[in-house]
Amino acid sequence: MHSTEAAYRITYITLDELQLHFETQIAVLDEEGGLALHNAATLPEERRVLRELICEGHEQQALVA
Repeated sequence: MHSTEAAYRITYITLDELQLHFETQIAVLDEEGGLALHNAATLPEERRVLRELICEGHEQQALVA
C-alpha cells in the first residue's frame, strides 16, 4: 500500500537530433520510508509547457552568446 500524501511527479527530458523525448514517473513513499517509482504518461499540457520553457531558455542563451 502506498501513501499518496507525499507523491511527486518527475519528468525526464532528453533531446536527440530530431525531437524532445519525455518520460514521466510518479514517486510515492512506501511503508519503509523509501520511494517507489511508477511509470506514468506525460500529460499533453505538461509537454507543451516544458517545450516552451526549453525554447525560451534556448532563445535567452542565443541572445547572450
